[in-house]
Amino acid sequence: MSTPDIPPNIRPLFQLEKLSPVILEKPQEIEDRKGEMKRIVKRLAAIMEDHRLSAVSLGIVFHGEDLRSVIHALRDHARGGSGLPIKGTRDEIHAYVLTRLYEELVEEPSNILFTTITGPDTTRYDAMTPSFWIECLDHMEKTYCL
Repeated sequence: MSTPDIPPNIRPLFQLEKLSPVILEKPQEIEDRKGEMKRIVKRLAAIMEDHRLSAVSLGIVFHGEDLRSVIHALRDHARGGSGLPIKGTRDEIHAYVLTRLYEELVEEPSNILFTTITGPDTTRYDAMTPSFWIECLDHMEKTYCL
């Protein structure tokens, strides 16, 4: 292929006829949705437990309502809101502890990857969808916010 910009003795890096758009496959549906949700909630609970133990040294004891406030902020963020400030904080230290927990948990959907096969030799990794993330948050709230 020769163009005015490329001399005929230089091979172009890309052939225009081969640059047709790649049609991406629909993301694979999560086969074991409940099992995957339990795995994710277990991961979130471990993070929550680390924060709970750290908060004790600051004189803060987590209650179900504290976690519920963080979960509500995470849901707000997943729906396009800011999520912050977290409602229901008692003082500056309590607000700091809940905000730190929120900041760590809000990153989790992008850290949990699902695969989509896009070709015979290629796989695409996608972050968790907001709708599935909200399902996980709902499950976490039912499990840990009695």
